[in-house]
Amino acid sequence: MRKLKFVATLQTGVTLGKTYEAVATCTRPYLRVANVQDGRLSLEELKTLEIPASEVTRYELRNGDVLMTEGGDFDKLGRGYVWEGQVPGCLHQNHIFAVRSRTGALTPEYFAALLRSDYGRTYFTATSQQTTNLATTNSFKLLNFPIPEPPLTEQRAIVAYLKAADEKAALAMAKIDAAISLLREYRAALISAAVTGQLDIRKHEKQLEALA
Repeated sequence: MRKLKFVATLQTGVTLGKTYEAVATCTRPYLRVANVQDGRLSLEELKTLEIPASEVTRYELRNGDVLMTEGGDFDKLGRGYVWEGQVPGCLHQNHIFAVRSRTGALTPEYFAALLRSDYGRTYFTATSQQTTNLATTNSFKLLNFPIPEPPLTEQRAIVAYLKAADEKAALAMAKIDAAISLLREYRAALISAAVTGQLDIRKHEKQLEALA
């Protein structure tokens, strides 16, 4: 076990609402809390901001950064997603942390999975500042997050196992959804047949009474 600060660095985001007078700026897209979902990104609505070119590198995302929200609703605290350069030159606002793993210590995918696990959620919920239905964390608590640190080969094996389990679950859900849709079609067809007289339900009164 090692604290996160020994295996990764933390990049904070840009604060919105700043004004820059007599300074040349450039337009850049940026991520908001609403864009970082649990295990995925929602990039349908991406906003932009004006920022001096000299400050871009300070807030720019890099491939492999693990994005984590500072807080909000309880279900939003501790979301983790690996940034893969989906939007070139993208920045992030100050309510999103970008955790940058140190090579040879922690894989981004393993860390993101750890954030989404019960272990990660329990830590951030227990250490968060809470109000009614809201919870927030900060960089100090994040950097002191205790990381179970198996060898890199084992981290990759854990991630591969989780990915396979997710795919299996998604396939099962797709089959269940298809079965439910088919049953609804059968139900609609049965009702239509009964209403139009194509099906004489009097022949099935005993079965219907038994079901009732």
